[in-house]
Formats: sequence, C-alpha cells, structure tokens
Amino acid sequence: MMGQFTSTDRGLYLDKGAVHNMAIVVDGIIGAGKSTVATYLSEALEISMYEELLEDSRGMLAQRMLDRFYGDQKRWSAIIQVMFLNDRFSDIKEVDSSGEAAIFDRSIYGDEIFAKTIHDRGQMNRDEFRIYRELLHNMLLHVKPPELLIYVDVSVDTAMDRIRVRDRSTEAEMIPRDYMQDLRRNYELWYEEFDLSPKIRVDMDAHSLDENNELTEEMKQKLLDAVKPYLKSKDKV
Repeated sequence: MMGQFTSTDRGLYLDKGAVHNMAIVVDGIIGAGKSTVATYLSEALEISMYEELLEDSRGMLAQRMLDRFYGDQKRWSAIIQVMFLNDRFSDIKEVDSSGEAAIFDRSIYGDEIFAKTIHDRGQMNRDEFRIYRELLHNMLLHVKPPELLIYVDVSVDTAMDRIRVRDRSTEAEMIPRDYMQDLRRNYELWYEEFDLSPKIRVDMDAHSLDENNELTEEMKQKLLDAVKPYLKSKDKV
C-alpha cells in the first residue's frame, strides 16, 4: 500500500533499496538536537559529518533563504525546498562515491516532511508540491537507503525553548508554534512508514542536555549503546 511519503517507498530507490550506503541519518523537528547528537557521534565514532547549515557560502545562502521563507512562506516555500533537496542530493552522492561512512544531521530521506507540512498548510500549491515530489522521485532512483536512521524525538515545547537559545538569525521569532506542531505530526507519520533501514528513536526531552546545552554523560552512553548493534565496524565504540 502506497504511503503518504515518496521517500519511504522502497521501490523508488537504487536497486529497490536492497543495498545501503554508509550513512547514519540523524533526523527530527527543528530544535530537536540533531546537530548536537550528530556532532557527538561523529567525534565518538570518528566518522565524517555533513551538517545542515555550515559557515560557508552555501550555508549563508541557506540562512538567507530561511529568513525569507519564514517571512513569507507562500512566496518562498517551493524554491527553498528545491534548494535543500539539491543540497541533500549532492551530499548523498559524495558519500556514495567516497565509500566512506558519514553522519547527516538531516538528509534527503526526511526532507520531504517539510515540503508536505508546508503543502498541507496551504503555503505550497498543488502544482509546486507535485513538481517537488517528481524531482525527489527522480533523485531517489540514484540513491541508496541509509545504514541507520536515528530519530531525535522531543516535544514542541522543548524544541521551541532550544530554538530560542541558539543563534540562527531571526529563526526564533519567525517560526510559528502551530507550524512546529504540524511538522512534528508529519515526522511521526514518516517515522512509522520508514522501513528502509534499521531505525531507533532517541528521547531528547528530559535530562539529555547539561547547563551548557551539551549532551550529558548518561545521554552519550545511551546513544552509543543504541547505535552499536547497527554499526558495521564496532571496534571504535
């Protein structure tokens, strides 16, 4: 039975999803703590990390586009989703060609959640969403599923609090709470449909970060214990 998300359809992937790449994908709503989790695992496992927003020209362009999007979502929704989709596709191709393991703090697999949320809210029209999904479909034909999905689960309240304390332009003032609620709802639907690879859910709500917004030692150990069974090379854990 066809699900709600193009990205969860195994038949659309290279070799019908039979072969995985070496990627560990960390995903979750805005403010969940994806970068914090991905950065720790990257260092602990000595695996390269592909970040969503780098301090380079591509990252600065993305931040400018995000500011425009939150200011007028209907005007900028389609182009920003295509921009992020293209960036994610480039990263996946790089990992596939390198043959090395990598960690993503969001990727092409979950990118569709944002597009669906925006479309559901009436801020991306039907034709724009159709074009987006056809583009995603064509990209998935050249993509392998990840080795592991880590879903960072937090409440909307926790996510909004974390967004307020981080410094990403005017993000905190521009993201509506109801948008976050819709986004989390679609993340839950996507996670339930996703069966392309092993997946684990990590609760990052309570007692996961210390006073410096770093992972607690207890949380670090929980993460390593959770991912260890799914790693091809476990000698680094």
